[in-house]
Amino acid sequence: MSTPTQFKRRLGADLSAMATAPAPAPATRTPARRLRLPLAVATVATAAAAAVVVPTLSGSGGSPAYAVTKKDDGSLVLHLNRPEGLPGLQQQLKKMGVRAAALEGDENCPTGAPPHAPWATAGYALTFPSEPGKAVIHPDMIPDDTTASDGRRVAGATLLIVAEFGKDNATKAVSFRLVSKVPKCSVPGIGGGPDAHA
Repeated sequence: MSTPTQFKRRLGADLSAMATAPAPAPATRTPARRLRLPLAVATVATAAAAAVVVPTLSGSGGSPAYAVTKKDDGSLVLHLNRPEGLPGLQQQLKKMGVRAAALEGDENCPTGAPPHAPWATAGYALTFPSEPGKAVIHPDMIPDDTTASDGRRVAGATLLIVAEFGKDNATKAVSFRLVSKVPKCSVPGIGGGPDAHA
């Protein structure tokens, strides 16, 4: 008969001790590794996106139809690989604040080559490395709108880029000229080209 009594006393003492003991500190939950991984991946992806200055739009085939990359000095490296890159190239340059138009050269263009902007120098708004579809655009060499000394407004020039493509649709040559008005078509080989500005 004494065993149940001892059990009750021991149980009572244990319960009293537990009731008066300080509460344990709440456990902090350590996030699982798999929860940290997406955050790390997102951080790396954000850093990579910040390093890409200008997006590259892809066309059909293994290489992009065009690409534009901004350099530290403000110049833009242009790669034009196929005809379907022309509209995207023009849109990208516009987004970057460059007044430019891109056309495919047309031997049958009734107006021929558009006239140079009468007051603009054609020199070095676009230069050419050795590759046929590569050029460097110098936006600071494209004249802005100005006001003449007599108060007349003089419209800025537009960089007209005219590309020629071979039978395989690869870029054969790119030429340019600064124009006052963008034509609907142009013959190829206008103004500057790889031979003019190496």
